[in-house]
Amino acid sequence: MNYSKYNRENLVAARRIFITAAFVLFAMFRIMPLAAAPRVSEQRQALITYALKLQGTPYVYGGDSPENGMDCSGFVTYVAANSVGVQLPRTAHSLYTATKRIKPQEREPGDLVFFKNDPASERITHVGIYCGVYHGKNRAFEGRRVFVSAVSDGPKTGVQLTLMSQKFWKGHFFAYGRFLPSTKEYNAAVKIKNEAAK
Repeated sequence: MNYSKYNRENLVAARRIFITAAFVLFAMFRIMPLAAAPRVSEQRQALITYALKLQGTPYVYGGDSPENGMDCSGFVTYVAANSVGVQLPRTAHSLYTATKRIKPQEREPGDLVFFKNDPASERITHVGIYCGVYHGKNRAFEGRRVFVSAVSDGPKTGVQLTLMSQKFWKGHFFAYGRFLPSTKEYNAAVKIKNEAAK
């Protein structure tokens, strides 16, 4: 028996195992932060899922249903009412005044995002639903923050997903607003309710 050949084969096999194990460990540590990231509450997820299903609905000023078309505030109020049962005011400005102000670092998917055409004006001119960081089929959006809204102007109109970093929207961004409990608050309330039911 050729022991040197046998030892060489074992050495090659051991190297392969080591390289494979190192790659698996590297991949685990790279993926773990994504997998371990806290998910949004069921309530917020229901809102976003419902909103995204309405993509392609035509923009109609004053519209507030998929059948008749929607404007930006009509879209938000329709989604809130039909996905999570929350009745919201009808105009973009009244939505702004009715929601809680939050800092950009506090935003969660399901919060509202407000825009102004004229920064010097008091008037809110557009509202959408913040959806967080995109992961899906559209490679141009991958890993970037997006919101969904009913858009009235531009190359494409109607209910659509848009990049927060797109030049127009970035330049006209005004504030975030919250009308749903944060994920932390929601989950704490659910836990208390479940414990009380035992």
